[in-house]
Amino acid sequence: MNNNSTINTDFESFEDYDISFEEIESNEWNLFIDQIIQENVIPVIGPEIMCEKGNPHRMLINFFTKKFEIKKKIYSFSELINDSKYLAENRKKDYIYSFINKLLSQTRFQPSTLLKEILSIRQFRFVITTSFTPIVENVMREIWGDELRVMRFNNNPRENQDIISDLDLSKPTVYYMFGRAGDSAHRYVVTDTDMLNFCSSWIVDTNGRPKNLINSLKDKYLLIIGNSYSDWLFRFIWYSLRKSGSGNGLYAYETVEDELSRFLQRNQTFLQHPTSQAVEIMRTKLEERRAKDPYVTKFDKVEENADIFISYSRADSAIAEKLYALLTEKGKKVWYDRNDISKGGIFMNEIRHGIRTAKYFVPILTENIMQEINEPHVYRIEWEEAIQVATSLGRNYLLPIYRNGFDFYRARIPDKLRQHNAIMFNGIDDMENIANQIIEAIG
Repeated sequence: MNNNSTINTDFESFEDYDISFEEIESNEWNLFIDQIIQENVIPVIGPEIMCEKGNPHRMLINFFTKKFEIKKKIYSFSELINDSKYLAENRKKDYIYSFINKLLSQTRFQPSTLLKEILSIRQFRFVITTSFTPIVENVMREIWGDELRVMRFNNNPRENQDIISDLDLSKPTVYYMFGRAGDSAHRYVVTDTDMLNFCSSWIVDTNGRPKNLINSLKDKYLLIIGNSYSDWLFRFIWYSLRKSGSGNGLYAYETVEDELSRFLQRNQTFLQHPTSQAVEIMRTKLEERRAKDPYVTKFDKVEENADIFISYSRADSAIAEKLYALLTEKGKKVWYDRNDISKGGIFMNEIRHGIRTAKYFVPILTENIMQEINEPHVYRIEWEEAIQVATSLGRNYLLPIYRNGFDFYRARIPDKLRQHNAIMFNGIDDMENIANQIIEAIG
């Protein structure tokens, strides 16, 4: 029997085939939202969206153009230096860095609503900025407080900063890809020559470039937003970040050159225009997903001084929810982040506060922990915090529970968690017994 007998080979029949670009775009959005939920998206934020009044770099150029009494329209810092009689002299060209440093130390740019909306998405913990201004850093500090870590690449091998492992991508961080204002001349990108030198160092300088960060980024989705570089320069930057040559991500733009658009599409990049609309769609779809999926929804109540803090992998949500329900029924106050991460709250601050005020810490350890060994997850940060609390207390604080067959060594569980007597269970049906053992253990 011919299996192809039902296949219509008449190409004219294709006229009846309905091609839906809307359906394809919807699938692209669903994939991207999935990656955000899994905390697998790294925003790369440029100056175009940072301020309500426009690009802060452009505002600085306009300020200095007027200050130096330059009559023509200036489009870049390189032009500014060459067209200023004061700066054009060789011994004064580097003065522009000192002027920028002084001006930024005395001025605070008002961040745009768009920037605040992007950075308020709690899954965006590790953020890369391509601007030397501290605008992204200031907004992130308002959100994360003292938890925020600031790192930079300033084209000096002795001072360039790198992450230690993939886990660092789960910590609230602003990474200055092209240096931060406040450093000396040529330690942050101002001129075209600076940009070329920085990109070259990211690609070529094996001793200076942040190798761990580059290796981690190749497996992440990038949200490129507010970056309106020319075709050739963006390819240079793209290759710096995507050393493996891989694509994947979303590029939101106001204008884009045709060749650059085709380049990004060839590299599996989802293009969206205009930027504000892309952010609105992203936020709307995230809210829709949260409304449908309770495990990505933030509630309003924050439980302080809980009897028990439950720490778990999202893959073990059913176990965590069952244990939470049983302990609550038995009269215990339980921190469980499905209920206890407040809407609009500072995510990691709330987690740390919950651990520090809880009487006992119960991590759930299953084969999912072993499978996620190379992925960044918040529960590892929770372990670190709980171990510090346990060290400061004079009593037992850590009460791990683990599924039968769990390998503490293969999963690389911290020694101080392994040192405690853990309670074994066979599956979700054992949670009643586990809840009773926990209550007995805490007296």
